[in-house]
Amino acid sequence: MKKAVTIAWVLLALCALLATTDARSGRGRGGGRRRALADRSWRSSRPRNYIHDIVLPWSQWKPWWSHRWARDRAGWWTGPNVCETKEGDPQALPDGEGFMLKIKECGSGEDGSYRCTYRADDFQQKYTATVTYRCCAGYARQQGKPGCPLKVAELKNLLDTARGLGLSEFVSYAGKAKLEGALTGMNNFTVFAPTDGAFQSIPTRVITDFDSPSKRATQRGDTPALTLDQLKDTLLSHVVSGWLTANNIRDEEILRTLGPGEIRTTAYSNKKIVNANCVKVVLSDQLASNGVIHVVDGILPNTKKSVLEIISQDSRFTTLKTALGQTDLPSVLDSDGQMTVFAPTDSAFDNVPQETLNRLLADRRCLKNLLLHHVIPHTICADAVTGKHRAVSMVGEDLKVERDSDDKIFVNTAQVIQGNVLGYNGVVHVIDNVLVPSKAQNIVDVLAASGASRLVELIEIAGLTDTLRSQDNITIFAPSDQAIEELPEETVKALTSNPGALAEVLQYHVVPQAAFAKDLKNGAMLPTLGSSNKLHISVKDWFFHTMVNVQCARVVKADQGGCNGVVHVINKVLAPPTQTLADVLEGNETFSILVKALRRADLITALQADGPLTIFAPTNEAFKRIADDTLDNLLENTEALIKVLKHHVVEDFLCCDSCFSRRGKFRQVFRRSPFSYSSHDGASVTSCDTFGTNGVIQVIDRVLRPPGIHFDN
Repeated sequence: MKKAVTIAWVLLALCALLATTDARSGRGRGGGRRRALADRSWRSSRPRNYIHDIVLPWSQWKPWWSHRWARDRAGWWTGPNVCETKEGDPQALPDGEGFMLKIKECGSGEDGSYRCTYRADDFQQKYTATVTYRCCAGYARQQGKPGCPLKVAELKNLLDTARGLGLSEFVSYAGKAKLEGALTGMNNFTVFAPTDGAFQSIPTRVITDFDSPSKRATQRGDTPALTLDQLKDTLLSHVVSGWLTANNIRDEEILRTLGPGEIRTTAYSNKKIVNANCVKVVLSDQLASNGVIHVVDGILPNTKKSVLEIISQDSRFTTLKTALGQTDLPSVLDSDGQMTVFAPTDSAFDNVPQETLNRLLADRRCLKNLLLHHVIPHTICADAVTGKHRAVSMVGEDLKVERDSDDKIFVNTAQVIQGNVLGYNGVVHVIDNVLVPSKAQNIVDVLAASGASRLVELIEIAGLTDTLRSQDNITIFAPSDQAIEELPEETVKALTSNPGALAEVLQYHVVPQAAFAKDLKNGAMLPTLGSSNKLHISVKDWFFHTMVNVQCARVVKADQGGCNGVVHVINKVLAPPTQTLADVLEGNETFSILVKALRRADLITALQADGPLTIFAPTNEAFKRIADDTLDNLLENTEALIKVLKHHVVEDFLCCDSCFSRRGKFRQVFRRSPFSYSSHDGASVTSCDTFGTNGVIQVIDRVLRPPGIHFDN
């Protein structure tokens, strides 16, 4: 029995919830409301103060108490003089057809409106619709009263409002196109009305008589004329159904007009500059009794062509069309979306040296990067350029866009000679020079621009220029000019006199895969070109700075991209190792006592294994700091000796330059003082970064003591 009562109460509560849902969704409000249907997508931020409802198909039924509750919870938007705008799929609205689950979210917008979003699902397809309530033009809210009871102005219709704004040409042409009825009626419209000066591009006479071809020819004469249908389509392409105030204009929004065209709205500098089809809005929010007028300083251009079609049908872009045809970019420029294309003319390509142009056209990788550098993935109208700006092209490199004191627009060194050629998916600006990014250059050409011109000379001497130019997706760790200058003179002479040895050293700096900075992970081992040697990457974080080292050479300039790879400039020249750590120690008399100890502890083979390993190698002088009898006893005590020697080896690749960040054993063994690298035993590194094929040696001046082992060092 208790269970049945509980279920009954739950059902009653659900009925009450559904009833109030109907009240909030606006049913039963009666007449006296002006409504507008806007065929545009609302792209605002999520509204505040949400009320969440679930509207079920049977929610139109209301229990006897629901009307009282609905009155108690009715909002201001249910009162008089509130205009309603519906957008989206009608099926999602409460009165939509079909059996489906519907969810409603309502809240107040930043512009003072009240907005409800409906989402519906019939288990086959999802639907979304939005209903926005705001005060009708000429009315305002009054605290504590429903609707918008305050009459703030005696508004005129759209046509009379345009006449009052001095838009006489617009009014005149609207009369010729027989649009007076629409602009003075009860339906709400948003009109982007051109100034009188803008209509100078429109023929002054309109052909309305098509009965007599001879009369039509006589009427046209030598002056171009516009047919009535053409004029009507032109004007209707400036009109959008519904209310669209400046607060509601969204950047990169496509508005459907009453004519054949569309309007792309763009907003810049926090809506201080608003454009419609790249025509500037010079006066906004001129309210009328049946809509709103935004005055624009030009006729809105037709947007029926794509950016690709604009370029393809212009005889000035023959070379550009040829270049595009050798890549997969035509499909990009013909797709929906928004983009800005800086299109170089044939004369602009003539300014490029013929050898460079031929190389670009022959290398599709470089050519694609070159063309992408002329494309920005959003719309930038000429009016938006008011000073110095920075934009990022689709190849990922910066473009400097600037309007100078002579009102000329430049993109890097190229001047915009014609702007705002609008398509339905973006805008084209014609420029007089070609924009060449570093990523459109071969990686060998990038080296010189990155501060490694001396390396380019050595590559030429070694005969590797053509090899590197032909490689695809490579990485060069390029020693800077200063790094090469710091090499001993005899070393440079020996290398330059032996091109084969020089080539071996240079190839050790080349990785046969593209590795950008984000790909360089701590502990990574990268293969090198033409040998089995690998480069060890160490990444250490030091406060707000990250140090990246390759074979203990610091990367000082990263991600200098070319079309066939990437360059990272480093501060040292890398020498390819040929011996293991054990071989290096055995070949140096300075470490004879250490080698003797390693052999007695049977650890010498451990230093021949694959790494990476770091050994802190005490010199003979370091061992002589220990008393002779103590050292002899240590060498005879195999267990203690193994413990001491293992305390000098870390299974990691540790460089002098990156000892700020300490982890694991390294924290216990080593730390950095302001002037030197010092251990807890007072040991200092006297020689940094001696490489083997399986790790690195750091030479120290004292023997380190592990916990539990005591001797005076």
